[in-house]
Amino acid sequence: HPAANMADAGYVMGKKGERRMKDVELCLPICVGTVSFWLGKKADEYHSHRWTVYVRSPVNEDLSPVVKKVVFHLHHSFDQPVREVLQQPFELTETGWGEFEITAVVHFVDEAAEEPFQMVHGLKLFHTNDQPLTTKKPVVNESYEELVFSEPTEVLYNRVVPVNSKPAPETSLLPHLPQHSDAPEFAKISAAREKVASLVAAIKQETPGGGADAAAANATAAMGAQPQVKVEN
Repeated sequence: HPAANMADAGYVMGKKGERRMKDVELCLPICVGTVSFWLGKKADEYHSHRWTVYVRSPVNEDLSPVVKKVVFHLHHSFDQPVREVLQQPFELTETGWGEFEITAVVHFVDEAAEEPFQMVHGLKLFHTNDQPLTTKKPVVNESYEELVFSEPTEVLYNRVVPVNSKPAPETSLLPHLPQHSDAPEFAKISAAREKVASLVAAIKQETPGGGADAAAANATAAMGAQPQVKVEN
């Protein structure tokens, strides 16, 4: 679930005059991935697989209160390589024969007053363990990302951390997607973010002239690299 650290109940003014929550760090877990099916007897030289690229919540929560649209940038050889998906599920399906990197740009709702977030993800068509292809078992490649909002707007905060969030709309991909509920990595990530927030507060007290950005950089350096989660089937 999304997590937030509230160090102070005060507010600061944003660049566009919006009211932001002072010393608050908001975390939104998100996944980007691909699911590819070998077409078997229907395959030809240029269309050996049907694949779908997607952006979703790791625990299949509704992202629409926060995410306005997702723009996928495909290989330039595709017709209209830049595709917009304006509603959930944030998915795009195509056919092809080769692997390449896809860029997914997440655009947030206007009330969030946040810049788009870009993720680059590799399309996988073949199993990494030399497992033979079958039309029944897809190749799944999913990465976990953690979007961190420093001093978010109050609207964004209230939308990311509801007590009871709605489930995302159903998708035919769901039976094939990795299950993240109660996964150990979520506990590690939450603990890491809490420790960074504590370090930020401590460093800001020690170096009052350094500002929040400098404190966050120092805290992250003290922590080392943040946890990353990648799933391949």
